[in-house]
Amino acid sequence: MKRIVSLALAFLMVFSVSAALAEDKVNITAFQYELENQNIDFQNLWFFQMIEEKTGVHVDFNEVKDADWQTQLNLMFASDEYDDVIIRGGVDDEEYGVTQHLLLPLDEYINEEIMPNYSSRLNINNAGDSIPASDGNSYYIGYLIAQNVNHQGTWYINQAWLDQLNMEVPTTIDELTEVLRAFKANDMNGNGVADEIPFSASTFNPNAPETVWNQFASFGVPEIGYYYAIDENDKVYFTPAASGWRECAEWLHLLYSEGLMDVETLTQDSNLWANKVNASQVGFFCYLRLINTALLPDVYKDFHSILPPVAEGHKAAVSQILEIPEQGARLTVTNPYPVETLKWIDAQLETETMMVAANGRVGEQIVLNDEGKYEVIDVPENNGLYDFVPVTCGQFFAPGDYYSAIYQMAPHRVERYEDSQWYAEEGVLEPKSFWYLHDLAQLTVDESAEASLIFTELDTFIKESLTTFIRDGVTDASFEAFLKTANDIGAQRYIEIYQDGYDRYLAK
Repeated sequence: MKRIVSLALAFLMVFSVSAALAEDKVNITAFQYELENQNIDFQNLWFFQMIEEKTGVHVDFNEVKDADWQTQLNLMFASDEYDDVIIRGGVDDEEYGVTQHLLLPLDEYINEEIMPNYSSRLNINNAGDSIPASDGNSYYIGYLIAQNVNHQGTWYINQAWLDQLNMEVPTTIDELTEVLRAFKANDMNGNGVADEIPFSASTFNPNAPETVWNQFASFGVPEIGYYYAIDENDKVYFTPAASGWRECAEWLHLLYSEGLMDVETLTQDSNLWANKVNASQVGFFCYLRLINTALLPDVYKDFHSILPPVAEGHKAAVSQILEIPEQGARLTVTNPYPVETLKWIDAQLETETMMVAANGRVGEQIVLNDEGKYEVIDVPENNGLYDFVPVTCGQFFAPGDYYSAIYQMAPHRVERYEDSQWYAEEGVLEPKSFWYLHDLAQLTVDESAEASLIFTELDTFIKESLTTFIRDGVTDASFEAFLKTANDIGAQRYIEIYQDGYDRYLAK
């Protein structure tokens, strides 16, 4: 009887402890950004299971692909049933934070008690200066990997194909056109099928490095799909009105009409584009880098980075990026556990944990080297990191001075860094980064709303028009009508708004 009583008491104690732990565990929901060309099982990802054990916070993930992000985000806010935390992806802080008050201001929570890791780095290299919205509140936790990278896309050509043809790396648009013609006319991949695609890109996503927008840089226009840029005199201008914009559209039509351009460039996503490159069909493209991407090593080994070939009468103007924080995470106002949620986020920003999230497990993918820096020793093929860590879909905050002190750059980072140094030295970058307008020239609530409305209509019209120009060609009459309609939509007012915002930024 004593043994039975003892066992019963032991069971009750275990049950009570388990019940207490269950009660202590916090459950939140996450609106989680996912890359278009990845299928990540966030719910069962090893990394988040580890973070749950550390913090006692359980997260149910609502995964949203890049192409569906904005639509699904708008639907979520319109439904009045919000996920507790929004992870990565883009959110309009002025609209959903300043105006609609659907995002939680975070400043009172960003302190040594709740977010010791994050708060300790905010002032390094002034990393947090660009985060506050126009009302002075911070609506997101920053995401930053500062490593001296300065450009949107890198130009790549199949060097193995060039060598087969005894052709030099093209430095002008005319030379590039001849190379593409040679790629089409010969069985470059040796499979006996005329399946070569001289040039391929994905559709008009401004956040992707392989889109057709990159090609405008060869004609002196740093087009990124926002239709604004800054000249050497700090004047904001409408990119389609630049002379090189029409010339690039005409060149793209030439490629399209001669079969030198992938006809699906106007419709395909990055995943389909990468499949074609991996099938050894493509000779020329722009992309982020070669190592540790969607491209296969057996394929990308034949490609070399090149400077953007330049059109006659123009100077290359590659879209330039600034190393300022992106949006890492933000809380909605209905989140019942803001402190616990932010502690869950900050736990991911502990130095070693953060490095694991981006690079893999200690001892398997990364090690702490003799210099006391984390060093990548293995990069799984085919983006295999996403099988167990979130990589770019998770949290990271490393200003330049902090990052250089803890990290020995991995080969894929070195590759990107060296191309950035090369592009800067050769002077092929735009004079002033479009990021000054996109992220630093803060608009008022009214300006932001007006610019957003104009952009929505302008974006649809310009994409449709460029598609038509590429397929059917450009005439004086059609291009004049194009610019007139753009102005009727509000292109000039759109530029005025960003000029005013940029002027205020310069004044500060």
